[in-house]
Amino acid sequence: MPRIAPSRSSLPRRRDAERTRAAILQAAREVFIRGDYHQAALSDIAARAGVTQSLIHHHFGSKKGLYVATMHAFLSELDEDLQGIVRPALNATDGDDPDDCAAFIAEAVRGYFRFLSGNEQCVRLYRILDLSLHSDPELLASLGEIGDDGREMSSLHLIRVALDRLRRMKELGRLRPGVDPVALLAAILCVVEHWFTSSRRLTHRLSQALGASGAADSVTDEAFLGTVIDVLVRGALAGAGDRCGEAQVSDTSEGPEEPEGPEGPERPDDKEGLR
Repeated sequence: MPRIAPSRSSLPRRRDAERTRAAILQAAREVFIRGDYHQAALSDIAARAGVTQSLIHHHFGSKKGLYVATMHAFLSELDEDLQGIVRPALNATDGDDPDDCAAFIAEAVRGYFRFLSGNEQCVRLYRILDLSLHSDPELLASLGEIGDDGREMSSLHLIRVALDRLRRMKELGRLRPGVDPVALLAAILCVVEHWFTSSRRLTHRLSQALGASGAADSVTDEAFLGTVIDVLVRGALAGAGDRCGEAQVSDTSEGPEEPEGPEGPERPDDKEGLR
């Protein structure tokens, strides 16, 4: 049978429906981003969008359906930016020697840091999302990162790429014993996100504790980023901390080494006792 083309009268209605849906999503983002999911009122969203609450139920089914659709729409907008910033960082080094492994961890941290530093609204949304998921854990099951077109978002793919690389490093013995690749990746993501969601509050508390003579104000983005990378690289990679320790000993040692007894080098306290 020949395909029946939609009537001309149906096209304006479809465009009106698309505009209505877009207006509701925009209004919902403005409301949801102000606070907890449970505190948001559909009446407020309807008023902002210039529609009735029944239209919200028609397009999204429920408040939870609207919330999930709003999060998906926002994440879809960020998807291209995330891929453009983080993917080059993950692909910057693909070797397996210790220097390449260290560079991979450093670039993974820097890439995610750059992405969040350029998307302040995303950081705010993460903070609100954490609060909502804490009060309603069932929301988590509805927030799979699959776009409206059924395509998986880049964030999940990038996480898998990073995890595959860390697992390969583990198999090659590049990670310290006891360092789990999944836990290491979680540490990278959490520590970067926590800086953006909590740094103002924490540095303010440090300033109060340290007083005028303290150096809390000197904890800049770059200072924090450099410290985190140093701690993660030296703490996660096999031999990195040992080499660091050896360098410190050689720098501070003076004169010939003391002879070692059966239980190691003599210490002053061994002969004089504890004071």
